[in-house]
Amino acid sequence: MATLIKEEADTKSAAAQLGHFSEEVTTTYYIAKSVQAPDVSDVLERLAANPNRQHTSPGPNDAHR
Repeated sequence: MATLIKEEADTKSAAAQLGHFSEEVTTTYYIAKSVQAPDVSDVLERLAANPNRQHTSPGPNDAHR
């Protein structure tokens, strides 16, 4: 409900409807977060094709390994 109210009006209205003193509570716990991850399907397909492959050198997006 909070997500719909936020999309149609604003976060302040959603918080008021739910009786929250702070918009932060509403934003943190009641408004759905958009989930958008990078498309790494090509990497996953290569790993699935060769599950025993040893990774030897980091690629451009491997900073968090």
